[in-house]
Amino acid sequence: MEQSLNFSIQNLLYQKKDGNICGAMSPLLFAKEIAAQQQVKFNRLARVWFEDERIHQHREDGGYTGHDTLIIGTQYENDLWLSLWVDSGTGGIPVAMCYKSDRQTVCTPIYFKKSFAAKLNAEQIGKIFNHIFSNPETIAIEKE
Repeated sequence: MEQSLNFSIQNLLYQKKDGNICGAMSPLLFAKEIAAQQQVKFNRLARVWFEDERIHQHREDGGYTGHDTLIIGTQYENDLWLSLWVDSGTGGIPVAMCYKSDRQTVCTPIYFKKSFAAKLNAEQIGKIFNHIFSNPETIAIEKE
């Protein structure tokens, strides 16, 4: 039986009065590093918070690690591209990507090979993407 997925999205980018785009330091540095490696540009960045604290975490010192699950995306004139990543602190683990125009979630094989206390299935990943596609203001760059 499919377990329900409860999550929230935290937008991490905002525009200062001088026009510069800023964001939370650690996720922004991670996104810049991933974008450089993948040779892509991004203009959307958000953190996904899960009610189930085990998702994308490992047991460590009696608790769970604090790995971030991040959405790195690009808003185009006629489309929206999203990618889901786990920032493990020692590198990025690509989970999946999807374009709003076709809504085809493409999951990475490496994600399903990685070990976590809990992880998402393809349907749950699609639910996160579809939530953002239906509510694009969730990740729109906010003005300071």
